[in-house]
Amino acid sequence: MQLSNKELLYLDDILSLQQNMTKTLNDYAARCQDPQLKALCQNLADRCQNNFNSLLKHLS
Repeated sequence: MQLSNKELLYLDDILSLQQNMTKTLNDYAARCQDPQLKALCQNLADRCQNNFNSLLKHLS
């Protein structure tokens, strides 16, 4: 399946956002003192990283 330039730009934006969210959430997790909040941030960071990896896998 051939993607248009607009679709490729959209996917590039999504990948960038997933990477940024992963980095941000990992930073939040590192700064959190509350164990439950720390675990939540880490879980969300892991999910963002999994989304990034999954999308990249489908594009390869």
